[in-house]
Amino acid sequence: MPKPPTPRSPGGSRVRAPRLAPAATRPAAAGAAAPTAWQEQAEWYDRLLGETGDDLYGSLLLPKVCERLGAKPGERVLDICCGQGVLARRLAAAGTKVVGIDAAPALVDKARARGGQLERYAVGDARKLGEVVNDGPYDHAAMVMALQDLDAMHLVIQGAAALVRRGGRIVIALTHPCFRQPKRSSWVVDDRSGVRYRRLDSYLSPHTAVIRTHPGQGDQSPTTTSHHRPLGTYINALAGAGWAITGMDELISPRRGTKGRASAMEDRATEEFPLFCVLTAVRL
Repeated sequence: MPKPPTPRSPGGSRVRAPRLAPAATRPAAAGAAAPTAWQEQAEWYDRLLGETGDDLYGSLLLPKVCERLGAKPGERVLDICCGQGVLARRLAAAGTKVVGIDAAPALVDKARARGGQLERYAVGDARKLGEVVNDGPYDHAAMVMALQDLDAMHLVIQGAAALVRRGGRIVIALTHPCFRQPKRSSWVVDDRSGVRYRRLDSYLSPHTAVIRTHPGQGDQSPTTTSHHRPLGTYINALAGAGWAITGMDELISPRRGTKGRASAMEDRATEEFPLFCVLTAVRL
C-alpha cells in the first residue's frame, strides 16, 4: 500500500505523531493492554456515545473539561482512557492535537475510524503511560469518567505528571466520591416531609463494586468494576505526584424525571446534590 501523506493541521503545519514504545513492549493490538471490561462492550459503548457523546457527555462533562483544559490550537493533549475518542474529537475540532490512550483495542479502533488529522490513538495501559508514548512533554492531559474505574490510580497520575510539561494542566472528570458511591449511595424519599435526599451507607472506607452495565439483563449483563475512594485520596495522589489543585467543579446531572406530582421534589434534589466532579491541577 502507498504510504499515507503526512497529516497537517488546518494551518498547514505538520502534525507530530506520537512515538510509540518499541514493538517488544507495546501491547499487541489483538488483545487488551490491561484487564478491561470495555473491550467486549465497545460496540454498545460506541452506540451510546456516538460522535459527540450522550447528554451527560455532550452537555455537561465535555464542555467543562474543555473549559478547564484551556488548550490552545496547536497545543498537545494526552487523552488518558480515551475510549472511542469523544473528547479527542471535540478538542481536535478546536485545533488541538490529541493523543488518546486506551487499554481496549476495540475502542481504539472505533476512535481511529472516527478520528481526524489532529488525532492519534494507541492501545496501552494507563498505569504504564511511559511504555506507550515517549514523545513528551505534552501541554496538558485529561481523563474523563475513568479514574474511578482503575486500580493503582496513583500510577496513572504519576505517569501523566512525567509526560506533561511544567505549568501544564490535568483535568479529571469522575463520579463525585462524596455523593455517588457504587452500591453504597442512592436517592431516597422521606414520605413524611416530602423530601428527596442522598443516602450514604459509608464514605471513608474505600471499596470496590461490580457494576452491571445492563441491569435489566440480571446475571446475564456485562459488568465493569468501580472503586470508591474518599475525595482526599484523589487530592493527595495528585499532590504527591507534583500536581497542584487549582479548581474543582461539582456538576449536577442534566437529567430530570417525568413531569408529575413528585417532579418539583426530584428536581430540587437533583439541583442540590452534584453527582460528578471535575478536578483541575497544574504540573509544578
